[in-house]
Amino acid sequence: MFVGIARLTVVISQSHSLKEKRMVLRRIKDRVRERLGIAVNEVGDQDNWQRSELGVAIASGDRQKALALLDDVVRVVQSAAIAGDAHVTAVARDVTRFDAEPSPVAIVDDRTGAGDKALGGDDWIPAEWQEES
Repeated sequence: MFVGIARLTVVISQSHSLKEKRMVLRRIKDRVRERLGIAVNEVGDQDNWQRSELGVAIASGDRQKALALLDDVVRVVQSAAIAGDAHVTAVARDVTRFDAEPSPVAIVDDRTGAGDKALGGDDWIPAEWQEES
């Protein structure tokens, strides 16, 4: 599996408040979600009126597809930014292989409730609650 991440720096020169900035960013994020089905979030410069950093992460089974998706995100953000009187000034992107070994997960069922109890044993029950046999 490949994981692609991108950080885009956006300048909104006509913004005079955080409210105006968030309106422009909402349009950009909505456009990407509508066109590509990918979520974009503000990850930096959140208190600056005229600047923002947007972040996106995608997963794909193919490295080239991950790169193409990131390029599509950048293209859609740039077109939406221009429509909102904003400009993308910097883009950083990377695609990396993710091949971590999976670890076992405790089975949770209706009888035990929590996963730690499902593993068996009564060591989770306080001593004063346990019955004497």
